[in-house]
This record gives sequence, structure tokens and C-alpha cells, in this order.
Amino acid sequence: MILVGVLGPEGTFSENAAKLWLSSGVDFQLNYYDTISDIFDGVLRGEADYGVVPIENSLEGSVGETLDLLSKEPVKIVAEVLVPIRICLLARGELSDVKIIMSHPHALAQCRGFLRKLKGKVEVRETGSTAHAAKLAEEFKEVAALASEDSASKYDLRVLARDVQDRNSVTRFIVIAREGAEDSKPTGNDKTSIILYLKDRPGALYEVLGEFAKRKINLTKIESRPSKRALGDYMFHIDCEGHVRDKKVKEALLCINEKAETLKVLGSYPKATQG
Repeated sequence: MILVGVLGPEGTFSENAAKLWLSSGVDFQLNYYDTISDIFDGVLRGEADYGVVPIENSLEGSVGETLDLLSKEPVKIVAEVLVPIRICLLARGELSDVKIIMSHPHALAQCRGFLRKLKGKVEVRETGSTAHAAKLAEEFKEVAALASEDSASKYDLRVLARDVQDRNSVTRFIVIAREGAEDSKPTGNDKTSIILYLKDRPGALYEVLGEFAKRKINLTKIESRPSKRALGDYMFHIDCEGHVRDKKVKEALLCINEKAETLKVLGSYPKATQG
């Protein structure tokens, strides 16, 4: 049986991503955790074989907590999953009963327009996950949740409004495993993720990007994150097309390793298609 760590409680988009990733017929068990950090810890302690965590949303951008944990914890990325995000307003009673609307910060941010119309009428509060908000809405009549429609049936809630997000969006989830886990085999349609910490000198980033450019390797993402060492000191998260076993990707990484102070290859895995 495969043990998979996801954000809990039941009904989160993280759970949905895990089920999309797991092949039909696979025997699995979901372990629910309160935070992204807890999922990483669960994987590292061996409580879960894999963890499914959000890394970026097409509207709200990257999930900083996930990026920071990838840089410091001994994990690798073995897969990615794309999940369309459709958010509903859920409650036990009527909208007139609602005094508080709760959800995960990213979900709240995706529903700014909807919440703006209710400004002054309700209080908005953050929770650890959309499903946790739904669970609280089940317990308290004055609480409504911004969550998936699946959560309505799980927590016996009414759907007061559908598709309240400002625009349709997609969240990219990654599947993590402990370092040393078996690599995903090349499929011909892969992606490789790395983290770079560069020596502080003029043109360092330009030289690194040139290694990809001259081999015609397409970058699908590049983002800087604070290194936590000093103000103004950054590391770079880069995703590129191709597998680490591909000749041109392997050559690029060898050259980049000579130019970087630190290079961490997070893994190669099949590019996801939207579920």
C-alpha cells in the first residue's frame, strides 16, 4: 500500500490532486496533515511514501512555504499535477445567517471580487485549508466556507454560490518523496526542477541562463527567493523542459554546477496535463 500525505481534513484540493495522480487500481491510503510543513515532515519521518503539496497558482503565483522547504529539506520531486480551481460558498444555512467567511489565504485571494461585495457585512478569516473552513462551517451556522463543491457533500453543507473565484485558475501541485527515491523514467515530455545559489559577481545569472539558451532548452519557470542568509541575497528556482538523463540537460547542469556556489537538482518528472 502507498501512503500519501495531503493537506487535511477531507475535501481539500490537495486530496483531489493526490487522487488525480494515483493510477486507478493502486492500493493507497491518504494521511491528512494540517500544514505543508507537516507533510514534508511526514515524508521525511517515513509516515508517508509521498506528499502532495501546492507549489503555484495561475492567479496568485508561487507558494513560498513550499519553495522554501524544497530548498532546505532532503526531498525530491517525482511528479506534478494540475488541478482546476473552482470555489464555492458553502454554509449550513442561508447567506443571511453568515457572519464569518473562512478559507485558505490563497482561496481568499482568488475571491477578492466576491468578498468585496460583502465588505462590511461579514468578517473574513484565514484557515489552514479550504476543507478545514468547510469543517468549521459544518459546526457553526454563522460560518461560511470558500471551498470545493466536493466539500459540500462531505460536510453536509449547502452551496450558496458557485464559481466565486475572480477568474478560472489552475493550481500546480508537486509530489515529493525522500531523497534516494527512484527517479521517474524519461517519457520524452518531461520537466526538470533545480535550485541555484550563485556566487555574488556581475553576470552570474546571465551566464547560467546562457547554458540553457545555447542548448535551446526552454525554461518554464524562474523565480528568486530570499536565501535567508542576508538581506538582498537570493536563490533561484528554475524549471526547464527535458529530463536530467537527456544529453543536453545533463551537459547544461554540469556547466551550471561549475558556475554556481550551490546546485540542487530537485528531480525530473513527466509534464502534467490539466485534469
